Amino acid sequence: MVESGRWPKDYESSIQQNLKSLATPENIALLAPEEAMLFLLPPPFVTVRRQAAENDYWLHEHSAPHMIDFDLAIQIGDFGLGSDAPILLDYRADRSNPSVIRLKWSNDGTKNKWVRMAENIQHFVDVLEL
Repeated sequence: MVESGRWPKDYESSIQQNLKSLATPENIALLAPEEAMLFLLPPPFVTVRRQAAENDYWLHEHSAPHMIDFDLAIQIGDFGLGSDAPILLDYRADRSNPSVIRLKWSNDGTKNKWVRMAENIQHFVDVLEL
């Protein structure tokens, strides 16, 4: 995906997504109905544990840290500037075929929660037509 240009390879190519998304709003809505933008992170991908060591966002209650395993989750994207809704590969159930989860923000005063967005990365890529 990275080598073919279907996924950002570096910072420079990733910021281009702020001008033109790699996926259509319609396809994004198939996986996250309340979202319309997508921002994919370039490699290197790191665990949430490593990110949390540098960014306390992951430790706040609004990030629902109790619902993920910091050592078995890797951030691959979010829903654009200011979204604060990360997209993660979740390796808890299958270490060779992770599911894709996202932080879903509550609209009704309940706590935010992590929800499954795609059964695996291939499903994620296929639905988004990357």
